[in-house]
Amino acid sequence: MSSSSYLAQQNYKIINLSLAGIILCIFSYATLFSPEESKHPIPSFYTQITKEASPSTGLSRCFSAIVRGNLQLAKTFNPYGLAIFLFFVVQFVFRVFSFIWINERYSWIKPYVLIDILFSTIGFYHAFKPLIFFTLKLFRETIVN
Repeated sequence: MSSSSYLAQQNYKIINLSLAGIILCIFSYATLFSPEESKHPIPSFYTQITKEASPSTGLSRCFSAIVRGNLQLAKTFNPYGLAIFLFFVVQFVFRVFSFIWINERYSWIKPYVLIDILFSTIGFYHAFKPLIFFTLKLFRETIVN
């Protein structure tokens, strides 16, 4: 194995471990705070400023309800939360699997990374589509006005 291939594998492992750690922090945050109490330390700044709901409003409380198994309550907090949470679950499992599976004997690192990028981008788009379109709509309204 060439040194550049080895370096690519090590960098990919570091990226996977970092992303898994970030996702684990998101799950921990959702576990620490009760969905019934609105004492989540990260408020919806958009709602605070505009007094309007956005597609991300209630996402923290939604995740808190999901980790407790209360999917009906989760849907009341945010109708898009389950898809976003599922995206994070799939990403977490994939990141841990990739960190463990990729080793010095694995020579297909470039195709593996490209497939990872492709499927992660598609998954992200589908999970976050309402938030993406909402953001684009805000940009369009801001630029036009």
